[in-house]
Amino acid sequence: MAKYGEHEARPDSGQNEFSDIIKSRSDEHNDVQKKTFTKWINARFSKSGKPPINDMFTDLKDGRKLLDLLEGLIGTSLPKERGSTRVHALNNVNRVLQVLHQNNVELVNIGGTDIVDGNHKLTLGLLWSIILHWQVKDVMKDVMSDLQQTNSEKILLSWVRQTTRPYSQVNVLNFTTSWTDGLAFNAVLHRHKPDLFSWDKVVKMSPIERLEHAFSKAQTYLGIEKLLDPEDVAVQLPDKKSIIMYLTSLFEVLPQQVTIDAIREVETLPRKYKKECEEEEINIQSARPEEEHKSLRAETPSTVTEVDMDLDSYQIALEEVLTWLLSAEDTFQEQDDISDDVEEVKDQFATHEAFMMELTAHQSSVGSVLQAGNQLITQGTLSDEEEFEIQEQMTLLNARWEALRVESMDRQSRLHDVLMELQKKQLQQLSTWLTFTEERIQKMETCPLDDDVQSLQKLLEEHKSLQNDLEAEQVKVNSLTHMVVIVDENSGESATAILEDQLQKLGERWTAVCRWTEERWNRLQEINILWQELLEEQCLLKAWLTEKEEALNKVQTSNFKDQKELSVSVRRLAILKEDMEMKRQTLDQLSEIGQDVGQLLDNPKASKKINSDSEELTQRWDSLVQRLEDSSNQVTQAVAKLGMSQIPQKDLFETVRVREQVTTKKSKQELPPPPPPKKRQIHVDVEAKKKFDAVSVELLNWILKSKTDLQTTEIKEFKKMQETSEMKKKLKGLEKEQMERIPRLDELNQTGQILVEQMGKEGLSTEEIKTVLEKVLSEWKSISQHLEEVARKIQLQEDINAYFKQLDELEKVLKKKEEWVKHTPFSESPQQSLPSLKDSCQRESTHLLGLHAKIEMARASCLALKSRPSVPDFVQQGFDSFLGRYQAVLQTLEDRQKWLEKELKSRPGHTYLETLKTLKDTLNDSENKAQMSLNVLNDLAKMEKGLQEKKALDEILENQKPTLHKLAEETKALEKNVPPDVEKKYKQEFHDVQGKWNKLKVMVSKDLHLLEEITPKLRTFEADSKVIEKWMDGVKEFLMKEQAAQGDATGLQRQLDQCSEFVNEIETIESSLKNMKEIETNLQSSPVPGIKTWMQARLVDYQTELEKFSKEIATQKNKLSESQEKTVNLKKDLAEMQEWMTQAEEEYLERDFEYKSPEELENAVEEMKRAKEDVLQKEVRVKILKDSIKLLAAKVPSGGQELTSELNVVLENYQLLCNRIRGKCHTLEEVWSCWIELLHYLDLETTWLNTLEERMKSTEILSEKTDAVSEALESLESVLRHPADNRTQIRELGQTLIDGGILDDIISEKLEAFNSRYEELSHLAESKQISLEKQLQVLRETDHMLQVLQESLGELDKQLTTYLTDRIDAFQVPQEAQKIQAEISAHELTLEELRRNLRSQPPTSPEGRTSRGGSQVDVLQRKLREVSTKFQLFQKPANFEQRMLDCKRVLDGVKAELHVLDVKDVDPDVIQTHLDKCMKLYKTLSEVKLEVETVIKTGRHIVQKQQTDNPKEMDEQLTSLKVLYNDLGAQ
Repeated sequence: MAKYGEHEARPDSGQNEFSDIIKSRSDEHNDVQKKTFTKWINARFSKSGKPPINDMFTDLKDGRKLLDLLEGLIGTSLPKERGSTRVHALNNVNRVLQVLHQNNVELVNIGGTDIVDGNHKLTLGLLWSIILHWQVKDVMKDVMSDLQQTNSEKILLSWVRQTTRPYSQVNVLNFTTSWTDGLAFNAVLHRHKPDLFSWDKVVKMSPIERLEHAFSKAQTYLGIEKLLDPEDVAVQLPDKKSIIMYLTSLFEVLPQQVTIDAIREVETLPRKYKKECEEEEINIQSARPEEEHKSLRAETPSTVTEVDMDLDSYQIALEEVLTWLLSAEDTFQEQDDISDDVEEVKDQFATHEAFMMELTAHQSSVGSVLQAGNQLITQGTLSDEEEFEIQEQMTLLNARWEALRVESMDRQSRLHDVLMELQKKQLQQLSTWLTFTEERIQKMETCPLDDDVQSLQKLLEEHKSLQNDLEAEQVKVNSLTHMVVIVDENSGESATAILEDQLQKLGERWTAVCRWTEERWNRLQEINILWQELLEEQCLLKAWLTEKEEALNKVQTSNFKDQKELSVSVRRLAILKEDMEMKRQTLDQLSEIGQDVGQLLDNPKASKKINSDSEELTQRWDSLVQRLEDSSNQVTQAVAKLGMSQIPQKDLFETVRVREQVTTKKSKQELPPPPPPKKRQIHVDVEAKKKFDAVSVELLNWILKSKTDLQTTEIKEFKKMQETSEMKKKLKGLEKEQMERIPRLDELNQTGQILVEQMGKEGLSTEEIKTVLEKVLSEWKSISQHLEEVARKIQLQEDINAYFKQLDELEKVLKKKEEWVKHTPFSESPQQSLPSLKDSCQRESTHLLGLHAKIEMARASCLALKSRPSVPDFVQQGFDSFLGRYQAVLQTLEDRQKWLEKELKSRPGHTYLETLKTLKDTLNDSENKAQMSLNVLNDLAKMEKGLQEKKALDEILENQKPTLHKLAEETKALEKNVPPDVEKKYKQEFHDVQGKWNKLKVMVSKDLHLLEEITPKLRTFEADSKVIEKWMDGVKEFLMKEQAAQGDATGLQRQLDQCSEFVNEIETIESSLKNMKEIETNLQSSPVPGIKTWMQARLVDYQTELEKFSKEIATQKNKLSESQEKTVNLKKDLAEMQEWMTQAEEEYLERDFEYKSPEELENAVEEMKRAKEDVLQKEVRVKILKDSIKLLAAKVPSGGQELTSELNVVLENYQLLCNRIRGKCHTLEEVWSCWIELLHYLDLETTWLNTLEERMKSTEILSEKTDAVSEALESLESVLRHPADNRTQIRELGQTLIDGGILDDIISEKLEAFNSRYEELSHLAESKQISLEKQLQVLRETDHMLQVLQESLGELDKQLTTYLTDRIDAFQVPQEAQKIQAEISAHELTLEELRRNLRSQPPTSPEGRTSRGGSQVDVLQRKLREVSTKFQLFQKPANFEQRMLDCKRVLDGVKAELHVLDVKDVDPDVIQTHLDKCMKLYKTLSEVKLEVETVIKTGRHIVQKQQTDNPKEMDEQLTSLKVLYNDLGAQ
C-alpha cells in the first residue's frame, strides 16, 4: 500500500521509471556510504571509550549516539533524554540539529522526524555534513587559509595530483574513477613513505590486491582505519564521498604541501574532470582497468544506430543519456547563487559557460535517443505496452532536457547582467578613486616646504602613504585588465566601444598618477639624500673649525720670547696651514651641495636658510685665515728679534707664506673655483664673486653632463635604416637647455669683467677669474660645435633613411616582377594560354617602365647624398645594385614577349583550339555520365530518372554531330598553315575525339533501348504495389488510431463494419500481389540486378505485411466484441468497491469511542487492527482494477476517460480511507503503548517504593555500632538516589492520556495513590536519613573519644609501670607526678561524660548498650582504676617499708645496748670503756635521727593520702617508732 501511495503522490509514472534507471547504482552508493560512515563513527567512539554502533540507521534514530558523536567532536558534554518514546528521540535529534546550527554546519531539508523515522538518504546526508565540517574542512582549514581558497575538494585534488605527478601510471582527474585500480592510493603512500614497499611490485598486482595493500599499509604505519573495502572501490563508479573522507585522513597525517600552480592546473582541467566528473556516467562498455587511468576522454557513448535499432540498444542509450542528464541537473543545482563579488561572478560566468558548452555537446546524444525512439515506434514491432512506455520515456526526456536548457540560459542571462553591472560599478569606483587621488596630488603639489629637514620627512611619509594606496588599488586595476565584455543583440558593438573608451581614459589617468608618484618620489629621495649629506658635512666642518680656532688661540697666547715655545708655535702654524689646504675642498663641496639642494627645493625660504648656513661657515673660514695670517706675522716678527738661525728656515718660510700658499694653491686648480675673498682686507664685491663662482660651476657642470649625454646620443656609424627619434628628442632637449643657459653665460661674462676690473684696481691677481672665464667660454663653444655636429649627423641619417625607404619601395615592386618572371612557365604553357600570357607580359613590362620617374628621383637623392661629406659608400652601391636588377628584369620581359609573339604565329587559331577543347570537355562529361552502372537502379524512380538521363545524353551526342563535321574540315585545312609536326598532333587529337563520340553513341543507344523495355513493366508493378500499400495503410491506420472505444456501441459497430470491408478487399489485394509476382518472374533475366533485388524485397515485405494485417484484423474483431463486456464488469467492480468503502467508513470511522477501562481500549485497538488488515487486503483488488483500467485507457484513451474518472474517485476515496484508518489505528496503538508504558513505569516506581519502605524498616533495629549505622544510612541513601526520570514519564504519560479522555478515572486514581504513597515515604525517608546521620555523627565522636582515652590510659599505664619498675617515686619527679595526676583527673571527667551521653541516648536495641558503649566504658573504667592504683604506688616512696623497718631495727639495737648506761664500776678504765660505748650509742642516735624524722613525716603523708592498703596499721607503726626514738633519746 505504501508503494501505491507514493505512486499516487506523483502521477507522472515516467518519473518513477526515470528514477529506476539509476536506482541500483544509487543503492550501491548508499550501502558503501553506510559502511564507511559506520566505520568512521566507531573509530571516533573507540577513542572516547564509547560502545560501537551496529546498524547506523537504527542506532542513530533516538539521537543519543549522535549526541555522543558531537560530544567527541566539539569537546563539550551535551544533555540527553533517557526516555524511549518518540518524543524523547525527537528532542535528542533536535538538540543535535541545534548544535550543528551553532557550529555553522549547513543542513538542507533535513528535519528531526527524518532521522527518527530512519530515512536512509537524509541520515547519510546529515552524517556527510558532519564529516565534511569536522573531518574535511577542519583538517584543511589552515591550508585553505594560506592559499586563500574556499573549495576543499579543489585543494584535495590539487594535493593528490601534485603528490602523484612522478608516477606515469597515475593520472588523478576526479574522486571516483581515478581510484578504482588502486594505483593512486599506493602512489600517495609511496611518494611520502618510499621505504614501505616497492612500487614495481604494486604495479603488477590486481586492482583488489592494490587497494588492500594500500589500506593495510596506511593502517599499520599511519594509524588510519580501514574505512573503505577494496571491493567497494574496484567498481565502475565508486562512491565519491567515501573516497574524499579517506583521502582527508591521509591528508591529515602526511605532509600538506599544496602550491598555487597545482590549484591552477586543476582549474584548467576540462570541466567534466573537475567537480562534476564523478557525477557523470562513464562508458557503459567495460574497459580494462589498465586503460581507464590512461584515457583522458569519457564522452557519453551512444549505441543508437539508424541502420539496426532494437529495444535493448535503445534502452542502453536511454539509460546513458538519462544518467548524464541527472548528473547535469545535479551539477546545475550545485552551482552557487550569483555572488556580489566581481571576481567570483567571473568565475561563475566561466563555469556556467563551460556547462553550456557541455549541454551543447550532448544535445546530439539527446536527439539521437529521441530519433531512435521514434524509429522504434515507426517500425511497428513493439507491443502496445512497450510503445506506450517508450512514448512516456521520450516525453520525460524531452521535458527534462528543455527545462534544464531553459534554466541554464536564464542563469547565463542573469550572470551577464550581474557581471556587467558589477564591472560598471568597479569602473565607477576606480574613477571616483582617481578623482580623489588627483585632488590629493594637487594638494600635495601646492603644499609648501619649510626650511628644515623634518618638513621633508613629513612629505616623504605622506608620499609613502600615497604609494601604499596605489599598491592597494593596483589589485582592482589588475582585475579590470581581465574585464569580461559581453556583446549581445541589444548592446552591439557600440557598447563595447564605449566601454573600451572608458577603460582607455581610466588607464591614461592611472598611468599619469603612477608616473607622477614615481617621479616625485625619486625627486624627494634625491633632495633628502643631498640635504642630509649637507647637514652632516656642515656639522663636521663646524666641529673642525672650532678645533682649529682653539689651536690658533693657543698659538696667539704663547710666549714668543721663549725660543722653545716659539718653535712649537711655528710647527703648529705649519700643521694648521696643511690642514686648511686639505679642508678647503670640503668647503667648496658644501657650497656646491647647498646650491644643488636649493635648486631642487625651489623654495626661497629653504634656500635662504641653506645659504645663510653656508655664509656663516665661509665667514668663520675667512676669520680663521685672517687670524692665521696675523699669527704668522707675529711669529715672523718674533723670529726676527731672536734671530733667524734659531728657527728652522723651512718652518718659518712655510708659516710666513701661508697666506700666499692658501690663495695661490687653488688658483692652479680648474675646479671648483676658490672661495670668496676676505671682506676685511680686500674690497671686492663678495656677492658678485659668489655669483660668479656659482654660475661658472653650474655652466661647467651642465657642459660636462651634456658631453656625457652627447656621447650616448651621437651616431657611431651610419646605417641603411636607423631609428633617430630618440636621438632627436635628446638633442632638442640639450639645445633647449643650451638656449636657456645663454643668459647665464652672458651674466657670467659680465660678472667676470666686473670682478676683473675690481681686482685690478685692488692690485689683486685676476688670472684665476680670467682662466675660469676662458675655460667656460671654450667649453661652451666646444659643446655648441658638438651639438651642431650631432644634429648634422642625425639629419644625414634621416636623409639616408628616406632614400633607402624610396629604394625599398622600388625593390618590393622589382622583386614582385622577378618572382612573376621566375614562376611563369612560358615554354610549358598550353596553346590556349599563350595569348593571355602575352598580355600579362606586356602589362608587367608597362608597369616596370612606369617606375622610371621614381627611379630618377632615387638617382637624384643618391647624388644629393653623395655630395655631402662623410656619406657611406653603401648609398651608391644600393642604387647601382637596384638599377642593374631593374634593367635585367626589363630585358627579360622584352625577350619573353618576343618569344610569345613568334610562338603564337606558328600554332592553330584560337577559335579552332576553343572548339576542340569544348568538344573534348563535352565528350568527357558525357562519358562520365554514360559510365553510370545500371546496378544502382533499384527502384522505379531511379529507373525513370535513368531513362531520362540516357535520353538527354543521346540528344547531346546528336547535337555535337555538326561541330564534329566542322572540326574535321578545319583539321584538313591545317596542312597549309602549320608545320607538319603540329599538323600531325592536331589530327591525332581529332581522331581521338571522333572515336570517343562513336563509342559513346553505341553505349548510350544500347542502355536506352534496355530501359525503354523495362520501365513500362515496372510502372505496372508500382501501380499494383500502391493498391496493396493503400489497403495496408488503411488497416494500419485503423489499428493504430481508431482503437475500440469500450462502452460506445455506435463506435464498435462502425469499427466492425470497417473490419469486414478490409477482409473483403483481401482477395483483390492477393490478385494484385499475384500480378506483381508474374512481372518479377519476367524480369528474372534482366541485366539490371538492382531492380530484381528491389522487386523481390518488395514482394517479401508485402507478403509478410499482408499476413500480419490479416491476423491483426481478425484479432481486432475479437477484441471489439469483448470490450463491451469488459467495460461493464469494470464499472460493476468500481461500484462494489465504492460501496464497501462507504460501509467501512461508517463502521470504523464514524463511531465515537470512549475508553473507561483498559479492556475497552485493548478491544478497540484489536478492532482497528482488524479494520486496517481488511483495508490493506483490498489493496490487491484496487491494484487489479487500476491496472486494468489504466491498460484500457492507455490502449483506447477516448473510451477509457469515463472509467479513468471513476477510477480516480475510487482511488482517492480508498487512499483517504487507508490514511484515516491507518491514522486512527496508529493513534490507538500509541495510546495503548502509552498506557502500557505508564503501567510499566508505575510498576518500576512501586517496586522502588517497596524497597524504600523495607530499607526504612531495617533501620529501626540497629546495634550501636558505627559500621552498622553507616551501612544502614548508605543503603537508605542509595535507594533515595533513584532518578526522577520515571516519575516525569509517569506524570507526562498520565497527563497525556487524561487530556485525551482515555482511562482518566483509573489513571487519576492510580496517580493519586502513587503520589500519596511517594510523598509519605519520601518524607519519612528523609527524616530517617537525618536521624541516622545525627546518630552516626554521635557514634563516630564517641568512638573517637574512647579511642583517644584508651590510647592515653595505655600510655599512662606504661609510664607508671616503668617508674615503679625503676623504683622512681613521685618525690623524685614531682612535676611529672602533677602532670600524671591532672591527666587521670581529666580522664575521670571524660568517662563520666561518656556515661551521661550513653544514658541520654535511647537504645536502638535491647542489647545495644551492653554490646557496644557500655562494655567499652566499663573496660576503660577498670583500666583507669588500675592506673590510679599504680599512681598511688608511684606517689609512695619506693623503699619506705624497708626504711621504716631499718629505722626500727637500728632503734631496737640501740635499745638492746642501753645496759651500758648502767655504770657499776669506778675503775677509770672501765668508766672509759662505758663512756666509749655511750658515745657510740649517742652517735648512732644522732645518725639515725634525720632518717627517723623523714620516715615518720613520709609515713604520715602516705597515711593522710591513703596511699597504702592499711593506713591504720601504718599509723600505729609510725607512732610506736616515734615513741621508741623519743624514749631512747631521753635515756
